[in-house]
Amino acid sequence: MNQSRAETLSSVETLSRLETLKRKLPPKLVGATFMLLWAFSFSTAMAFAKTLSPEVDSVMVLFMRYFFGLIFFSPFIVKAGVKGFVTSRPLLHLIRVLTLGITVGCTYFAYRNLPLALATSIGMTGPLFTTVLAMLLLKDNVSLTKWVLILLGYVGVIVTVRPHEMSISIGVWVALMANLFAAISIICVKLLTRTESTFTLMLYANTATTFIAGLVALILWKTPGSSDLMALIAVGGFGVLSQFCNITALRFANPSFLAPFEYTRICFAIPVGFIFFDEIPNLWVILGSLIIIGATYGLTRVER
Repeated sequence: MNQSRAETLSSVETLSRLETLKRKLPPKLVGATFMLLWAFSFSTAMAFAKTLSPEVDSVMVLFMRYFFGLIFFSPFIVKAGVKGFVTSRPLLHLIRVLTLGITVGCTYFAYRNLPLALATSIGMTGPLFTTVLAMLLLKDNVSLTKWVLILLGYVGVIVTVRPHEMSISIGVWVALMANLFAAISIICVKLLTRTESTFTLMLYANTATTFIAGLVALILWKTPGSSDLMALIAVGGFGVLSQFCNITALRFANPSFLAPFEYTRICFAIPVGFIFFDEIPNLWVILGSLIIIGATYGLTRVER
C-alpha cells in the first residue's frame, strides 16, 4: 500500500513539474514540441502494432491498447477517485470517445494491412480535414499563406508515395476514414480543453474506450501469445504517451497551427521502419520528407 501511494505521489509530482516547465515557454512552442513528441510515440506504437500476428484481431488490439493504457494511467485514477469523472459536458465527451475509438480501430487496421511508409503518408491527409473543420466549427483564422504551406506539406506526401504507383485497396479507404473521424475527435478535444483538464480528457478516453472495445472484443477474443502480449503492452504504453502529448498540444495551440506538424510522422516512420522492418527509404521518401520539414518550419515562422 505504501509503495502504491509513493508511486502515485511520484507520478503527480512529475506532472506538476511538467506543468511548471510549460508555463515558462511560449504556448505555440510548447504545442509544437508536444506534437513532435506525439508523432514519434504514435509512429512507434503503430510499428509495434504491425509486428502482431494476423491472428490478433484489430478490435482486440484496440481493446488491449486502452486496457494497458488504463494500467499505465492507474496511479492518477487512484489519486483523483470519482471526482476525476466530474464534467459539465458529458455529451461532448461521448462524441469524442466514439470518434476516437473509430479512429484508433481504423488506424490499426490500416497500418497492419499497408506498408508502414504508405500508411503513414496517407495519414498525412489528416491536417486537411482538421484545418477545414477548425475553420468551419471553431472559426479559426486560416490565412492564404497557411493554406499554401499546408498544401506544400501535402505535396511532400505525394512526392513520397508517388500515387500513380499506388493501387487503391480497402486499407487506403479505411486510413482516409480514420483521418476524418480523427479530425472530429480533435475538434472535440479543443472544445473540451476550454473547460476540462488534461487528466479528465485522458480518463474518459481510456476508461470509456476500454469498456466499449472490451464488449466487442469478448466476441472475437483469442488469448495472445507471449510475443504478441509484449507488443500489445508496448502499443499501450506508447499509445498513452501519444494521447497525452496530443491533448497537451491542443491546450496550447489551435488545431490549424498544429495540423501541419502531423506531417513529421513520415520523418519518424523512416527510422522506425528501418529499425523494426529493415525498410530502407528511397530518394523519393527522403525528398518528400525534406519538403514536409520545410513546410512545417515555414508555418512556424509565419506564426511567430
